[in-house]
Order: sequence, then C-alpha cells, then structure tokens
Amino acid sequence: MSPVPQRDLIGRIVGMLVFLIGVGLLLVVFSFAYQLFNTPPALALGLNFTGNPKSDPSPTKIGVQLTWLILRICYLVVMSIAGSLVSNKGINLYFSALQGSPVHLWGRSRPEPPTENLPAKE
Repeated sequence: MSPVPQRDLIGRIVGMLVFLIGVGLLLVVFSFAYQLFNTPPALALGLNFTGNPKSDPSPTKIGVQLTWLILRICYLVVMSIAGSLVSNKGINLYFSALQGSPVHLWGRSRPEPPTENLPAKE
C-alpha cells in the first residue's frame, strides 16, 4: 500500500489568509475610488470658481491640482494591481498546499485516451 498524502493544513490556512488580505486590499481600493469619484469636481481639485477672473484660480494652480488628481488615480491603479497580486499569491499558496492530492476534472482519475479514428495496428 502506498501512503496516503497528507494535506498541509497550515499551508492552506496561510494561503487562505493571504487571499483574504488581498481581497481586503481590493475592498479598500474600491472604497477610496468610490469616495474619489463621488466627490464634486471643484472639491476633488480643491478649487473655488466664483466667475470673477481676478479671484479665480490661475491656470498654473489648476494644472497642479489636476496633476495631483491624476497621480491619485494612478495610485489607485497601482494599489489595485498590488491587491490582485496578493490575492493571486494566496490562491497559489492554497493550492500548492494541496500538492499531494491531485485535482481531477469531471470526477475521473485519469483522462481516457480517445478510441475513435485510431489507425489499425498491423
């Protein structure tokens, strides 16, 4: 008899925790994005337009604030990529802990070779 492969319980738990941390990071990113995109434009840019050219912000200040807003959006993209990578690593850790027990598709232990259209043996 061959020994029954043991599943690594600690490895599966660590993999699941890493996956949940990655999902938590993604939820934080989504909440930041939701807050950012629901903010009125004047408030998001930190600008106050009155209609008076003398008291309205200068084009330089508008450009600086717009650049800062674009950088915040880029940070959200980077954070979402990081959360996705952490989640992916958690999934990989979880399934590598199951290395001793093979995963079967459709409930079969091995795929059956096709028997149709095989050349006849001579």
